[in-house]
Amino acid sequence: MLCYTLFDPVTFVNPLNEHRPILLSVPHASSIVPEEIRSLVRLTDKQLLEYVDLHTDKIYDIRGYHTILGSVCRVFVDTNRAPDDIAKEYEKGEEGVVVHTTQDGIPVYTTLPSEKLIEQLISKYHAPYHEHIDNLMSKIRFLFDCHSYLPIGPRMKKDAGQPRPDFNIGNRMYSACTREHTVFIRDFLEKRHYSVGINIPYMGGYILAHHCHRFRIPTFLVPGMQIEISQGLYVDQTTLDPVPDRITQMNTLMQEMVDVFFENFFTE
Repeated sequence: MLCYTLFDPVTFVNPLNEHRPILLSVPHASSIVPEEIRSLVRLTDKQLLEYVDLHTDKIYDIRGYHTILGSVCRVFVDTNRAPDDIAKEYEKGEEGVVVHTTQDGIPVYTTLPSEKLIEQLISKYHAPYHEHIDNLMSKIRFLFDCHSYLPIGPRMKKDAGQPRPDFNIGNRMYSACTREHTVFIRDFLEKRHYSVGINIPYMGGYILAHHCHRFRIPTFLVPGMQIEISQGLYVDQTTLDPVPDRITQMNTLMQEMVDVFFENFFTE
């Protein structure tokens, strides 16, 4: 795995001795609170975990490919939202790059951060993530944006209270990757008896919109898709602890999925 951190990029030894041209973006695995706003945060550590893509850093730890990991919790800076997508433009401040309210309607802060502080957070934590992707663009041919979601839609979402499929493929209504790419991943998962949704509940966010197009434009855009895995497959929803052996099982599944995808589309 080639792994890029945000502030001190480090290349780990690739166990396959290859640089396969696929990037796995894992933006929401972190539960870290930025030091600049710790004194303002109202949420407890346990509450924060409810808004993290739990264990996705392990599930998508795929050997042989480029990987980039987000460094802070998405509640504070969401790299999958546009940098000018401001929470105050939404009725309850529950959407945007820096939100005021969680997806369950809980206030994030005791005192809201100033606009200047928000700009500093975006500059420090959002911009480097996308700069790293841009710098890799000439080396990759596909991007998987890797997430997890709650098994039941939370209160502030359009699918509130509704069960979600085991996996969701987001392709921004087939603009980010081709139907062939989408069907290949859908069939791979369904053959292993997982339920799969396409663009419902999520069609992909800013990472796909900013970096991906169904037809590659070298040095600028590559095809890509967003993958959501239900936390119900591997997390105890009461304790948020991992179910024994399930993280390893999901990692093995994702390794196989990316490997066969690469072999099908990018070995010439």
